[in-house]
Order: sequence, then structure tokens, then C-alpha cells
Amino acid sequence: MRRILRVSDRVYEILFIADPNLGEPEVDALAAQVQGFVEKEGGRVQKVEKWGKKRLAYLIGKHREGSYVLIVTEGPGSLVREVERRIRVTDGVLKFLTVRVDEELRKAANRKARRPVDRRPPRAADVEEVQS
Repeated sequence: MRRILRVSDRVYEILFIADPNLGEPEVDALAAQVQGFVEKEGGRVQKVEKWGKKRLAYLIGKHREGSYVLIVTEGPGSLVREVERRIRVTDGVLKFLTVRVDEELRKAANRKARRPVDRRPPRAADVEEVQS
């Protein structure tokens, strides 16, 4: 059963980089803590992806790498303000970014619906079979 979105509900991606000195259990606990922030503000977590440790493009607080975690959430706009405020003061988070993605998802679905089923030109072998 699909949940009907309220007008004020939006889909957001929250990506944060955790301190590389934290072990896997601590990163999991940090992700659970951020999920708790989202749920406390009335949001719903759709997906959590742990990307693991990756090299950073530039130094952040004397760190060359960090553990990346992506959380896809659904909720009102006030949720983002409060969750970002809480992440900002959370130890272990080097950087974070929140992006609203529901408009892009809607546009992609519209494009996909308008696209013809088979856009490939016929292959030469298929044309020869038809003419025979």
C-alpha cells in the first residue's frame, strides 16, 4: 500500500561525513541518532545507505578521509531546519548536506511516462527478417 504524501511533505537526502577515527559500530550509532532526529520531528526514514570510508577531495579538520552515510527522509520543511541544527552540534560529524529531491523525482517520472516504450532504431537483422 502506498502512503499518500501530504502537501507539506517533501523528500530529502541527508548526506553526512563521519569522523574516520570512528569504528563501524560508532558510525551505525551516529546514523541511528540522525534517524532518531528525523523521526522525533515527525519525518519518516525511507532508506539508509552506508557508503563506507572514502578519500575526501580536501582536508576537513585535518582528516583526509571520512565515512559517508546517506539517509533519505520524507517530512515537512521544518524537519530539515531542526535536523540540521542537531547534526551541527553532534560530535563525530565532519560535514553534512541536505538536498530536496522530490521535484527531481517527479520530473524524472514524468519524462519516463512520456518516453516511448522502444526508442531503439530497428537493427539490420530485424529489417531483413521482416522483408523476407
